[in-house]
Amino acid sequence: MSKLLLTSTLFFSLVIVQFHSAHARLNTITGGISVNYDYDETVYDTEYDTTDTTELTSTRDNSYLKKFSIAPLFIYETKSSIDNLTIRFNPSLSYDQEESQSNIDHNFRISAFRKFTNRLRFDLSDSFIYSDDPELIEDDNSSDYNKGRKRYWTNDFILSSKYAYAANSSVGGGYAYRILRNDYTGIGGYEDYDKHTVNISLLHRFNKSWNIDLYTSYTRGLFDPPNQELVERVENGLENTSPGITDDINTNNLSNDLSEYRATTAVNWIFTQNKIFSATHSYTGSNYDALLRNDTNLHNLTFGAQYKPSKRFSFGLGGGPSYEKTETFDRNWDYNAHLNLDYALSKKSNISAGVEKSYDIQNFSQNNNSLGKDEGLTAFWKWQIKLSHKFTPDLNASLWASYRDEQQESILYGLANTTATNADLNTIDSDTLREETVYNRQIYEAGGSLKYSFLQWYTTSLRYTYRQQSSDVINDSYDEHRVFLTLSVQKELLRW
Repeated sequence: MSKLLLTSTLFFSLVIVQFHSAHARLNTITGGISVNYDYDETVYDTEYDTTDTTELTSTRDNSYLKKFSIAPLFIYETKSSIDNLTIRFNPSLSYDQEESQSNIDHNFRISAFRKFTNRLRFDLSDSFIYSDDPELIEDDNSSDYNKGRKRYWTNDFILSSKYAYAANSSVGGGYAYRILRNDYTGIGGYEDYDKHTVNISLLHRFNKSWNIDLYTSYTRGLFDPPNQELVERVENGLENTSPGITDDINTNNLSNDLSEYRATTAVNWIFTQNKIFSATHSYTGSNYDALLRNDTNLHNLTFGAQYKPSKRFSFGLGGGPSYEKTETFDRNWDYNAHLNLDYALSKKSNISAGVEKSYDIQNFSQNNNSLGKDEGLTAFWKWQIKLSHKFTPDLNASLWASYRDEQQESILYGLANTTATNADLNTIDSDTLREETVYNRQIYEAGGSLKYSFLQWYTTSLRYTYRQQSSDVINDSYDEHRVFLTLSVQKELLRW
């Protein structure tokens, strides 16, 4: 399937670029190479009592990586006033001292756009990655921060269009298809899936002061069948607690497939260029094929404002009610809120900070835990701060820190808790069961980076990240250190 997508992408890109040969074109070829060192150490917290849960879990090993890599870079770009085609190929040959083994990674991307008229534009891209680096996977809505260093490949195909029917008014739509495959899919490992997303957007300006922004999408997630050994362990645990509870469930044909619906409507009032007020309603709904997962509907209503009192300082804030209804459980009312600040300390220094409280529904995690997968309603608090400084035009640095406290619902986690306490699922009330399904995570992250450019084409950079996660879920608490050092050279080789 990935070869078909790549072939169709390349063919369509060449067609839209060559369709109008009358326009003057600029073609460039850029080459380069980088030498990298990647150090990653993840130590898991194994201080827990597994007396009653060994049937459901297995210990997760610590992870150590010391990897050297050499990565050549090739970029071909051809463009005119109405179209563009870019092909980027960045493979790497790596050697891991810890495992004493070498690998060849791939990072390929092709992107193109075409303006058929002054109002109508189409964009298309396809990217393929084969690696063990979690930083290369774009974050979706996953709360699983440590995606591990097991090898995977992913292919992302995106097609979108936009039609501007009036000044500051447009309608658009698109289709995205992601494939994720992993070298390891056993208990506690990764989960493979195909993700199809169709979206429609509308931006309409009523006048210079009022506009409305609409976005809606439908996603279908197709997952590999759950590991049968894991299913049998869960089934045995349930039967030991409540004999006969799984009689009506065909555990040989369970599915993690799902449908996800998202919609956002924002009404904006541009009071002045420095004062903007908005009212936003967002909806997320998840329908699960699996019998052990409850369908959920989530609504967030937010009233907010963006204000820039000076050239150096700006901030945004907002808040409002949140409502969620999960199948078989009572409905809940709560609130969402956010505050973001940005301040230029000087021409060379900038600081930004933010805090957010909200809800989301997580459905696509790149990394399983031993009970299944991170999936379900999530409530969270998040604080973050970042400081950046330019010492010279060629030397800049940044420091950052963040904290996230989240509570996620997982019916499998709740069933494991009731199994461990020998509760009778046939008599337990729904509110008590729901309390058992919620597990907590606290994620602390801090780091810094330093980047220096010299001799016109050379760049060296150093990045360090520390992440600490504390979780109620077994094998989900860890400390992680990562250091990434690189020296690269990139130069335009040919232009015509």
